[in-house]
Amino acid sequence: MADQKSGIRVTIPSDVIYLDPIRTLIREIATLAGLHRDAASEVELAVTEGCANVIRHCYCNSDRERIDLSFVFSAGVFEVRIDDYGTFVDPSRIKSRPLDEVRPGGLGVHLMQKVMDEVTYTKNSWGGTSLTMRKRLVRPGQEGPRKDRSGR
Repeated sequence: MADQKSGIRVTIPSDVIYLDPIRTLIREIATLAGLHRDAASEVELAVTEGCANVIRHCYCNSDRERIDLSFVFSAGVFEVRIDDYGTFVDPSRIKSRPLDEVRPGGLGVHLMQKVMDEVTYTKNSWGGTSLTMRKRLVRPGQEGPRKDRSGR
């Protein structure tokens, strides 16, 4: 793929029934971007977790809000941005539960940070939160260093 930016934008209702079609879309876009299968699965997981967090924590499970997603691939990087229309959340307050607490849920942020190369939260122009995640495009046979299980 050339170094010019290519992108896709989509808006979905804040209803969990749309997460499955979004996963399918991510797999297709990741293929277009040149991600290998494992990396595409990691992006799929991170975006699903990010959207689920918006639905649960930002919109309190309301299915009447909107989530904007943008997918951009350029210069060896696949970028996903998830925009919500809630109230901005200070990134220092966005945390996973301790990993030694054995119970369901609460690991989405940890998983996103683990599988993506970069995860950032910023205030968007309408006062909500923009979650931007980046994954380097690694071609088959060019696998670079990966984070080990300790996050290094």
